[in-house]
Amino acid sequence: MSELFSLSEAAAIAEIAPDTIRTALEKKSVTPSHRNRVGNSVRYHFSAGDILFVKVLTEFPFALSKHDKLSLSKVLAGGNKQAACWSLRGSDLIYQSAELRLSIGIKKIRQTLASNLALFRYGKRRIRSSAEILGGEPVFGGTRIPLRHVASLFRKGVPEKEIREDFPYLAPRDLEYARLASRFLDKPGRPRKRLSVQKRAA
Repeated sequence: MSELFSLSEAAAIAEIAPDTIRTALEKKSVTPSHRNRVGNSVRYHFSAGDILFVKVLTEFPFALSKHDKLSLSKVLAGGNKQAACWSLRGSDLIYQSAELRLSIGIKKIRQTLASNLALFRYGKRRIRSSAEILGGEPVFGGTRIPLRHVASLFRKGVPEKEIREDFPYLAPRDLEYARLASRFLDKPGRPRKRLSVQKRAA
């Protein structure tokens, strides 16, 4: 099975707001190829191709029809060489219709996503969780430094220089991953308790 990412992970890797993807899902502009139903809700899982499609769609210079979006998805997410008017030629996305031909460079987008994907995979290898260390809180391997804490500092806007000084045992790559994780990890804090209703005899 191909590598899959949650909505918040996909948004972090694509460097876009999660709400942007949620809106696209609601409008059916984006339809990830992997989903599963949990109770009454549907959870979407994004492939690397899905993330590329979402990123290109959000940065596209003009609005696309539903048919164009579907065809573009087949090329970018589905791996087709061509679909309707769309095709890939090297690092360019080509739109050909009658005498109209558009060439859209997506090399920079691909490079950004490849870099963020490599960083995400690095973090998955680097982060460890053991019941013997901080009760199972995910930490950087070989340390007792929680990922969530470092990520929260980036979320609060603390300069990286200060974070580096506070955590000299973390490599520059660790801090890069913590910055990425700050965009997809839940904010720290106690989980909300559900309201409980109890029946009592009158």
